[in-house]
Amino acid sequence: MAQSVDTGTDKLIAEVKGALGRIVFNNPERHNAITTDMFAALAAVVDAYEQDPEIRVVIISGAGDRAFASGADIGSLDSARGPSSNPSPDDARTSRGPAALGRLTKPLIAAVDGYCLGGGLLVALHADLLVATDRSQFGIPAARLGVGYPIEGVEQLVGRVGDANAARILMTGDRISAEEAACIGLAHSVVPADELDREVDKLCSRLVANAPLTLRAVKLSIHAATGRGDRQAALDAIADCWASEDFAEGRAAFAEHRDPRFQGR
Repeated sequence: MAQSVDTGTDKLIAEVKGALGRIVFNNPERHNAITTDMFAALAAVVDAYEQDPEIRVVIISGAGDRAFASGADIGSLDSARGPSSNPSPDDARTSRGPAALGRLTKPLIAAVDGYCLGGGLLVALHADLLVATDRSQFGIPAARLGVGYPIEGVEQLVGRVGDANAARILMTGDRISAEEAACIGLAHSVVPADELDREVDKLCSRLVANAPLTLRAVKLSIHAATGRGDRQAALDAIADCWASEDFAEGRAAFAEHRDPRFQGR
């Protein structure tokens, strides 16, 4: 049975079931537009999941069947402006969510169904694996709104799809299909809408069965390789794997022709 986590707002749902931590944007009447309160709650939940040793994989999705997240709530843009030399309290609360996702060392899966735009795509770009339905659409309409897209998001977009594709997405403001998103490396797989949950569950099962310390080392290494993390932290995480009880378990399981039982230590 899933255990609900108090997020302080009904617009963000968090549940823990076994080794899985789930986060759901719950603002379907506004296509899951992300408010300042939702961004702040997201940060708190992600930090809590990071500290929970029982949670091995985090999944983030949107409520309903219209959107993962259509971006930041436009109605809040006047009071929560973008980055500046003198950020307001609302600026800080809004940036905490993506910052927390950037610190997460556990595998993050984005299950995208429908619109994934603007701030929603900023969230999805933090995912290590992105599974989309064939009716999903991706885009960043910043140029049509006159806002500056966060540099961290631009860096991640360039790292994921290359500078030419990033320029097209950012400069035109056009939306791209799930199929094109997969072709340029933005999405990792595309499935029919009625198969999304099953595909994500299969992926979670595969990740949960693997060694947590190795997955952490892989994630830190990828961040270091793409300029988003510290190389020494990755090297330390790799060394931890070699010295771990899980490595001994992995060798024993291999020799005994059985599935390993990793404990994350």
